[in-house]
Amino acid sequence: MRLLLATALVVGALLVLTLGRGSALPWQPACTITSPSGEVLFEGTPEEAAARVDSAGRRLTRVLGAGPAVSCRVGAVGVSDTPKEAPLGLTPRATQVRDEVREEFGDVPDGGFGVARVLPGRSARGEHSMGRAIDFFFRPHRDADQQEAGWRLANWSVANAARLGIRTVIYSDRIWTARRSFQGWREYRFSGSDPDNPVNRHLDHVHVDVG
Repeated sequence: MRLLLATALVVGALLVLTLGRGSALPWQPACTITSPSGEVLFEGTPEEAAARVDSAGRRLTRVLGAGPAVSCRVGAVGVSDTPKEAPLGLTPRATQVRDEVREEFGDVPDGGFGVARVLPGRSARGEHSMGRAIDFFFRPHRDADQQEAGWRLANWSVANAARLGIRTVIYSDRIWTARRSFQGWREYRFSGSDPDNPVNRHLDHVHVDVG
């Protein structure tokens, strides 16, 4: 009994110290923005991070260049956005993502969705066929400006993941998922055939899907 009481006191003290420093608790959403060298430039809420990577904070994203600079820890994203036969074949949540991307970044070429329930070459239960996924294209993929623009959108997507219900972002051999957001960006390896294909590696497009 004394051991349990002592443990509770220690845990309580740690929580007080953590809150006193203003740091996020493990179950609270939080974001970090890091430089290419790994230096932490910012740490705070998703709303604060999003404000730094939107059009008003573009100078920061230009400094960051091409790379996975923004990483956010978010809660679980439920699959509550059921497929609908909308004009574009996207769910309402995915449609909102597409609309905000176009408002923020302009007329970025996109695809990977359609009014058909099953898209050619896609699984019937895949996120694209269910209307929950969008590919935003940045071509040619070897062009430095296109790479920087792709990472700007990818980082923006992670910063806004909690608000928009974004579950997965994949770009240029890297992946971020809400389910494993505590791990940040991870290496991505296509599990199907032809894993070295630039399209399968997501070198020429940013994949974004919602819950």
